[in-house]
Amino acid sequence: MTSVTTDLRRSAAELKALVTQAQQVCADWSADDVAAWTAQHFAGRVAVACSMAGDTVVPHLIAAHLPGVDVLFLQTGYHFAETIETRDALARAAAVTIVDVLPTLSVAEQDAQYGARLHERDPSLCCQLRKVDPINATLAGYEAWVTGVRREDNVLRAHTPLIEWDEAHQLVKINPIAAWSFDELLDYAVTHQVPVNPLLTQGYPSIGCAPCTRAVAPGEDPRAGRWAGLAKTECGLHNSSDQTITPVETTFVSALQNVSLSPSEPVVERAETPLAEVSTSSTSEGGSARGRRLSQLKELESEAIHIIREAVSELERPVLLFSGGKDSVVMLHLAAKAFWPAPVPFPLLHVDTGHNFPEVLAYRDAEVERRGVRLIVTKVQDYIDDGRLLERADGTRNPLQTQPLLDAIAEGRFDAVFGGGRRDEEKARAKERVVSLRDEFGQWDPRNQRPELWNLYNPRHRPGEHVRVFPLSNWTELDVWRYIEAEAIELPELYYAHQRAVFERDGMLLAVGEYSQPKPSEQIVTRTVRYRTVGDMSCTGAVESDAAGVADVLAEVAATRITERGATRADDRLTEAAMEDRKKEGYF
Repeated sequence: MTSVTTDLRRSAAELKALVTQAQQVCADWSADDVAAWTAQHFAGRVAVACSMAGDTVVPHLIAAHLPGVDVLFLQTGYHFAETIETRDALARAAAVTIVDVLPTLSVAEQDAQYGARLHERDPSLCCQLRKVDPINATLAGYEAWVTGVRREDNVLRAHTPLIEWDEAHQLVKINPIAAWSFDELLDYAVTHQVPVNPLLTQGYPSIGCAPCTRAVAPGEDPRAGRWAGLAKTECGLHNSSDQTITPVETTFVSALQNVSLSPSEPVVERAETPLAEVSTSSTSEGGSARGRRLSQLKELESEAIHIIREAVSELERPVLLFSGGKDSVVMLHLAAKAFWPAPVPFPLLHVDTGHNFPEVLAYRDAEVERRGVRLIVTKVQDYIDDGRLLERADGTRNPLQTQPLLDAIAEGRFDAVFGGGRRDEEKARAKERVVSLRDEFGQWDPRNQRPELWNLYNPRHRPGEHVRVFPLSNWTELDVWRYIEAEAIELPELYYAHQRAVFERDGMLLAVGEYSQPKPSEQIVTRTVRYRTVGDMSCTGAVESDAAGVADVLAEVAATRITERGATRADDRLTEAAMEDRKKEGYF
C-alpha cells in the first residue's frame, strides 16, 4: 500500500488550487485525459476506490498512466461471490495493487455488539461501520482518490464534475468516467478486456453488499436495487458533508407540475417558501393528491434558465454583459446553473468606462477567475484617447458606453447579448420584451416589439442585427435579493453598509473619488451608506443605511417606494426620457 507521509502531504490550499486550475480547462477532457492529469499531479499520492462492479474500468484507466496504483476494495464481509471473483480477476488483468480495506469489527463481532442483521434494522449504521469509517481512515494516507461515480447513476450524481474538492475527506476527488453511459463503460471493458462483475449482465447495474442489493427491473433507476424499500440511496461514501438528499421528482420537477390537472380540486394558493423547497400538498382521505407547486422564486429561476438555454440553442454567438453589479452577478450564477456541469458556453463582456468603483472591478476579476470564463473588456478611455469619443462637459461617462458596446458586439459577431435589465427598474425598461430586436445600427425601436405569448420567444434577425435577451425581466429588486440570500451569492462589499466619504448633490450621496469631486459649495462628510445599484462613481449615489447583511437589505428593500435607479442614478435624471433615449441609440 502506497501512502503519503504527513511531512510530504501538500496543504489543503495547495490541493484546492490544483482543483481550481483543472476545473477551468477540464470540461472537454476524456477519461484518459483525466487519468493523465492524475498521474501528473498525484503519482504515489492517489488511490482508486473500486466496488468491483463495472467500475473496474477505472483502475485499468489509471494504471495505464500509474502502474501499481493502489486500488481500495471495501471488504465488508457481505459481498456476492461474483464480486470477490472480480476483485481477484482484476489483480491478474491490470497493473494494480489491490488493498483490502477492512472494518474494525468482523461480521461476527458486529453481530455480537449490535445484534444480527443490523443492515435490516439500521442500514445507515451498518454502512457507517463497514464502509464509511474504514475508507475514511484509509483515505487519510492519500492526497486524492479516484472513483467510478457516473452522472447517470441517479439524481444525486447528475452534476458530478470530473475533478472536485472533497470537503468531507479534505482530498481531491477525481471522477474520470462521470460522463460515461453504462454502454460506454461496457464497451471499454470489452475493448480492453477488463474483467467486470458478471452480475452486471444479470440485472444488477449497481452492486453493493448481497443482503442490500436486488436485481433491477427494465426501466427502473440503475440504483433502484440498492437498499430497496428503505429511505436510503447512498452508503455515504460520496455524500458531501452538506449534501441534502432530494427526491427525484423534486429535482426534475417540470412546469406541468405547477398545474392542477383535476377540475374538481380547489386551487392551491402559492406559499412563499424558500428557493430550495417545492411545496407538495398532502394526499386527501380519498387518495387524491393535489398538484405540486414551485415557490415563486423557484419559478423565476426556472423561467430565467429556460430563457438562457433557449437563446443559446437558437443563436450562434451569445455573450453576457457583466459589470460585477448584483444583476449581472445573478445572471452569471443562473447561466452556470443552466449548463452545469459543463462550463458557461459564452464569454462575458464588460464596457469599462474608466470611472468604475475599484471594489467592483476587483470582484469582477475574482469572479471571472473562479468561474473559469472568458472576459472581454472594451474601454471608453481608449475611444477618448484616439478621438473617437469626446469627454463630456458634465464629467459623466455613462452615456459614452454605447459606441464601445456596439463596436464590441460587431467585432465579436455576437447575435445575442444577455443583460440583467428588469422591468421594475425604470419605465423605458418596462417597455422591453424578454427578447428584443436591435437593428443593423444596434438601435431599438419601442414600436417594433414582437409578441411573446405563452413564453414563446422569437430571436429571428437579419444579418447585421442582433437581439438583446433579458432573463430577469419579470424579477423585482426584492426578488433579486431573495435569490441572493437563497443561493448564498457573494457580492461586492459596497452593496452592504460601510463608512464612506460622500457629498450631497441633487438629493444623492456621491462618493468622493478621483472621478467624483465636490463643488466648492458641497461639503464632504463621512456617512454609513450602501449602494442599491452600481454604475460609475461619477453618476451613482449611495443611500444611508445600516443594512450590513442580506437579511437587513431585504427588510430595507421591502419597505422602499423608490426604485434603485430612480433613487441613486444621476444619468437617469438628465431628462424624463433619458433611459429610453439611450436605449434607442443602442445602450442597454
